[in-house]
Amino acid sequence: MDSANSGTIAHHLVELNVILRKTALAFCIFCLFWSFSANQIISMWLEAGPLPIGPNNENLSVYGPFDWIQMRWGLVILISMVTLLPVFSIQIYSFAKPGLYPRERNWLTALLFITTSLVPLIIVAIWAIGLPALFEFSSSYGTPEGTLTRYDAASVFSIGLGITWVLVIWSVTTIALSLTRIFGMVTSSGKIRFRNRFLAISAGTLVLTLPVEYDGLKLLIAFITCFLADVISRTSPMKFAPLQADAQIESV
Repeated sequence: MDSANSGTIAHHLVELNVILRKTALAFCIFCLFWSFSANQIISMWLEAGPLPIGPNNENLSVYGPFDWIQMRWGLVILISMVTLLPVFSIQIYSFAKPGLYPRERNWLTALLFITTSLVPLIIVAIWAIGLPALFEFSSSYGTPEGTLTRYDAASVFSIGLGITWVLVIWSVTTIALSLTRIFGMVTSSGKIRFRNRFLAISAGTLVLTLPVEYDGLKLLIAFITCFLADVISRTSPMKFAPLQADAQIESV
């Protein structure tokens, strides 16, 4: 019985490894594709924003010699990850579908729709509507009249990149925690195996990679992100009873 369970788990791990390899390859392809359009996307976003740009407008500048490179590649990486989310969603669903009951498949479909379809739309709305409105409000009510205000273009862009990164990490963490629950990796006390590891990795990634514009808020953002991911994952239906899950965990 233990050898059968071990063989089944090993087979699933091999399938999961194949999915991750395909995802990594797709990510590289998306990075290559978007790298040719990054400059145009940044320019279009700045032109559509509320801050006037051009040679006669000095309120938007790039101060650091490497800031533009950082903006460009930060955009390439994040927009590639956002583009990859729907592809990753399809592969995860195909991987999990054979072992799920109808109720569990419906729940997983809803979760993947929120994390890999709705989240990218929210990100687009934030960049297209939210950030321009934020800086328009800041320009109107946050500066004294008659004072020339200059913005660092890299910092303005980093704020949007930080929000996007938080949503991407939340999506990946929610999917990972939910899958550990939906496949019965739950003990009788309700604790998820590898739960602390997933949360620690996600929180540490946010603390270490969020832009400097979020200094002072990194720990709070990381805590809220991981907390919300964990709360949503707890709504997942369990495939195995706790005692069966415990037996499988012990056999591994």
